[in-house]
Amino acid sequence: MTRSDSCILAVDAGGTSLKAALIPAGPHTRNAEECAEWVRRSFFSVDVRSDGGREEILSAYRALGRKASDLASRAGLSILRAAVCTPGPFDYMAGCSLMRHKFQEIYGVPLSPVLQESIGKDCQVSFLHDSTAFLLGAGLSAPPGRRLCGVTIGTGLGFACMRDGKIRQNPMGGPAVVLYSRPYLRSTGESYVSKRGILNRYLERSQGASPELTVAEIAGLARAGDAMALEAFQDTGLHLGRILLPVLRECQSDTVLLGGAISKSADLFLPQLGAVLSPAGIRAIPAKDIDLSPLFGAARYAPELTVCG
Repeated sequence: MTRSDSCILAVDAGGTSLKAALIPAGPHTRNAEECAEWVRRSFFSVDVRSDGGREEILSAYRALGRKASDLASRAGLSILRAAVCTPGPFDYMAGCSLMRHKFQEIYGVPLSPVLQESIGKDCQVSFLHDSTAFLLGAGLSAPPGRRLCGVTIGTGLGFACMRDGKIRQNPMGGPAVVLYSRPYLRSTGESYVSKRGILNRYLERSQGASPELTVAEIAGLARAGDAMALEAFQDTGLHLGRILLPVLRECQSDTVLLGGAISKSADLFLPQLGAVLSPAGIRAIPAKDIDLSPLFGAARYAPELTVCG
């Protein structure tokens, strides 16, 4: 039985920081407003470099555990579980990163014991894909009765879908349906719908534009009237719709929740995305809280995962 003073440590493991919050265990984690309030009150982060050395990265996880333990102690709470959402490739059952493009130095290293060093050996540690965490978190405030899927657009292109209220997963705990590597036009879906896709399209159109531009800066240019910047985003909506449509039909989804940093500029590509999806009866909706949704989702998912480590 879950004690009233128990909490879940929810972690969003990104390439530059480990973002975390403490959320009460039990039914509180399924209430959007209560969950959001706890995340905002207890939120903290630890810097990490995805290209750092093995000990540097593991030290960041230990520091995360120490900060969480101290925060819980001061709040009179005990950390029952830790749930870490992270991109793949990753062995979510074993708790080991299998990434070669970042965090190379901890390839195959079990991370559960590292967190347990500073939280306590009785703390149950579980891992889930970041797109799974996003969909579970964003789904807290989604319209009732919808058949949901989630898309995260940032450095990469993530996807998760639900069936009968449960996330569809592969045997290693990753998404059952993958978008980023799906063949599309002359390459893959991620080549067209991602940070690099938008940058490449804008740089191709705009003579003399700095290659150091960020997607946020291009979004600012689009809102300021730069037609080429706006076209780069509009094309993103069209490409995303064409990539998604057959997948959503396969998953029998009627609602797409949009997350990831680029979805903060969804107003620039939603009309084009909607033009592709609406005739099929599918709605695309930006998540209510894009930054915090993965933490909400990690807290919801922790009690359902097999414990790693």
